[in-house]
Amino acid sequence: MFFYQRKFTISFISFLYVFLKINGGISHESDVYTLDYNSDEVHVNCSEKDCILQENITSFTCHNRNESCLDDICLKPHKTLQRLDLSRNSFKNIPRGCFSTLSSLEILIISNNEKLGLANLYNAAYGLDKTNIKELYANNINQVGITYPFPRNISLLLQNTSLQKLQLNYNEIQTAETGSIYNLPRSLEDISVRGNRLEIGLIFIELVWFKNLNRLDISFQCSTREYRSRSLRSVRFKDDFSNHTHDKDCPNTTINVLQMLPSNLTKLIATGLISGRNCIPLLSTRNTSKLSYIDISRDGYYRWIGPIRVNPNWNNVTTLNLSHNQCSYIKDNFFDNLNKLKYLDISFNYLGAYFYQENKSENVLNGLINLRKLDLQYNKINYLPEKLLKNNKGIKDLVISNNAIVKWTLDISHLDRLTFIDCSHNKLGQLPDSVTKKLDELRKDHNVTVDFHHNKVACTCDNLQFLKWLFTTQVMVILSVSLSAECTGYDGNITQAYSYLLEECSKDHSVRDWLYPVQTICLLFILTVIAVVIYKKRWALIYRWYLFRLRRKGYTPIGGCDEGYQFDAFLSFADEDRAFVERVVSELEENSEHHFKVCVHYRDFTPGKSISKNIVSAVHSSIKTIIFISRAYLKSQWCKYELQMAITEERHMDRRLIIMVVLEDIPHNQLSLEVLQYYKKNSYIVKPKNEQELNLFWKTLKGVVANDL
Repeated sequence: MFFYQRKFTISFISFLYVFLKINGGISHESDVYTLDYNSDEVHVNCSEKDCILQENITSFTCHNRNESCLDDICLKPHKTLQRLDLSRNSFKNIPRGCFSTLSSLEILIISNNEKLGLANLYNAAYGLDKTNIKELYANNINQVGITYPFPRNISLLLQNTSLQKLQLNYNEIQTAETGSIYNLPRSLEDISVRGNRLEIGLIFIELVWFKNLNRLDISFQCSTREYRSRSLRSVRFKDDFSNHTHDKDCPNTTINVLQMLPSNLTKLIATGLISGRNCIPLLSTRNTSKLSYIDISRDGYYRWIGPIRVNPNWNNVTTLNLSHNQCSYIKDNFFDNLNKLKYLDISFNYLGAYFYQENKSENVLNGLINLRKLDLQYNKINYLPEKLLKNNKGIKDLVISNNAIVKWTLDISHLDRLTFIDCSHNKLGQLPDSVTKKLDELRKDHNVTVDFHHNKVACTCDNLQFLKWLFTTQVMVILSVSLSAECTGYDGNITQAYSYLLEECSKDHSVRDWLYPVQTICLLFILTVIAVVIYKKRWALIYRWYLFRLRRKGYTPIGGCDEGYQFDAFLSFADEDRAFVERVVSELEENSEHHFKVCVHYRDFTPGKSISKNIVSAVHSSIKTIIFISRAYLKSQWCKYELQMAITEERHMDRRLIIMVVLEDIPHNQLSLEVLQYYKKNSYIVKPKNEQELNLFWKTLKGVVANDL
């Protein structure tokens, strides 16, 4: 089951945003405060127009006007006014103590009055101790081109208030007067000074006294004006970091503020500091730190050495944002101490080459045993180590989108809590069976979503199984509206391809299922039979081959006529037995009434002819072949060859021609297979052990040789 990603989604959201903005349901300051409108509240908006303020007014908004909208506020004590928004005007001056009569005032917003300056912030703060002030927003009020220290007298005015939230963003503040931070009210829970020129150093030691502070935003310090721009909600860095900061703008910058932070601080946002370091060194929190959220993204740390150390008894860090750092290397123990971490964002880095080195990267996440979400998008990744998540069994959300992954290699078989995978904008043609089976298994217990849009699904018969899974699974699979962009190998969209392939791939499917294996088996069987036959008939084939070559040279094979033989016997023996064989030659040729003519290799082989040809010719030209069996004979390869040729000749001529003479006792387990088989089927002559029995031996041998004469 898959779903299309609708193009009208963005348009609808844009329309909703405009609708809410027109109807007052959303504000430019909505990221820094929220309002709940009750039926008893009275809201007045005098933006770009004059209006009359009611006595029971609770909320007043005035944008795009001058100091005239201050008149009614400063001259009359509106005791019910709780929220005052004077942002985005052209104020250059605020009368001192203007807001001191607003006893119920809780939220004061004077942001984006660029020419007010810090002196008028003093005027605005004057008398706020007589109000119920909780939130003060003074962002972008000091853009006169001069850097200022934050004055202590403003802190003294706020010291006795119940202020909980203070924002002083983008005000060109370079430093702070001694005591200016220390004298701020201890009730503060949220401080934001992003986009200034502060040196993150000793002045922040004074923060340690703020026991109620739980959120601190020190982002984008010491950056160029482009990156402190008031109009930007978020800052996007260029590829070239060399222009982001200069030594003269930011001397002695450091980001190691973890030891300076209050123990109760839970959220630290230090994004875009561009500290001048290119790596994250060893960092450690206070022993009793409650810090749970750390954002050090966009800081240009392309090597993460660490580690980040936390007290095991106060290990509360659950969220870590290291995105947009152009990182290309992580030391393997960098995350080891963060065993309570649940959300890790390391997107928008350059970790592709790092993960490709499996032996260096597969253990980097081992310490994150409680990880719930991992974001790896935009990292130029084309390969992920199979065991990368082996210790992260609790992962629910896995984001690996916008990379260059061609083949899924990541093992997810142990991720039983997985609910969402975003692998969109990669080059995946399919998901392996192990992954789809695991997703189907998870779907039985809970909903599972896979964002697979903008990949390259192979619309071929080989990939039909994955296509079937896309159309039949209960897992929610998200594909693009333009389905043709998802499909490769077919001219059409993925739905059309699936219908076509279901029919096309099944036409000969039943035949192919058994035909190819049967053909393969038959071919292997035939080749095996041929090989066995050739092996068993190898000596006959060799014998016939040499006869064929002899025939081509004019030799006429013998057809069974005794008169056609050249020798009465061919003697086959080992050189170690030559002395005895010479006596045999003498007895057969000289001391016999028949005067046998025998063939011995050292005397009768034709010089210049190969040994194998001489052997075949000698066997074929002799009426008998006498084999003299000894241990030396069994070890000689040429003797074995002569024996095989004699056996082949005997079978070919269909007559008995081998006379076997055993020269010494040899155990049967030392005999070759051919000799042993001959022993079992035929009789043989044994050489006597003493001279007295030799006469009988000669008589027997001569009689056997003369048997066919």
